[in-house]
Amino acid sequence: MGKRTKQYKRLMRSFEFLGFRQPYQLLMTSDIIMDTLKVDVIHLFEKTLSTKNLKPMITQCSIRALYNKNVGPDRDPAVAGAIERAKTFERRRCGHLMDEDPLPEHECVMSVVDPKQNGQNKFRYLVATQDVSLREKLRSVIPTPLMYVKRGVLILEPMAASSAKVREREERAKYVPLLVRSCHFSEY
Repeated sequence: MGKRTKQYKRLMRSFEFLGFRQPYQLLMTSDIIMDTLKVDVIHLFEKTLSTKNLKPMITQCSIRALYNKNVGPDRDPAVAGAIERAKTFERRRCGHLMDEDPLPEHECVMSVVDPKQNGQNKFRYLVATQDVSLREKLRSVIPTPLMYVKRGVLILEPMAASSAKVREREERAKYVPLLVRSCHFSEY
């Protein structure tokens, strides 16, 4: 087992302490689907996360973003392949499909991950995106594992500082009652 695999397993255990459970819900954006057309993306994610329990998802707005890239006289056959791949994933209803003025894809993903805009990833999504600005915004949403592809390698970002603080606080709260009980029994 490689160094990176061990590191990612340890990181996912930390996220499991914060409420993540298998099967992991992997929310993908259109750009990551476009960048991974030549590889079996699901196998890549399963290998990186060391699991076979994975639910790949895509929002309706992300599918619409793919369709918008495939209009005009110079259609790209790669986009058609990305659309076909995206159709195999579970669709996460975002409620923006019928809007007259549709949301940009990054705003849609933010609204799905943090629906109440309170900085909480209530439904425990892992987010895979190539969009650097979206990843930057999602780092403030606790807890959100972020993934992206760099030179054909899938990268799982380290836990954001805000999520690490919450995990540390939760761990301390878990062990304080044990310490109190052990001190209480030692007096007898």
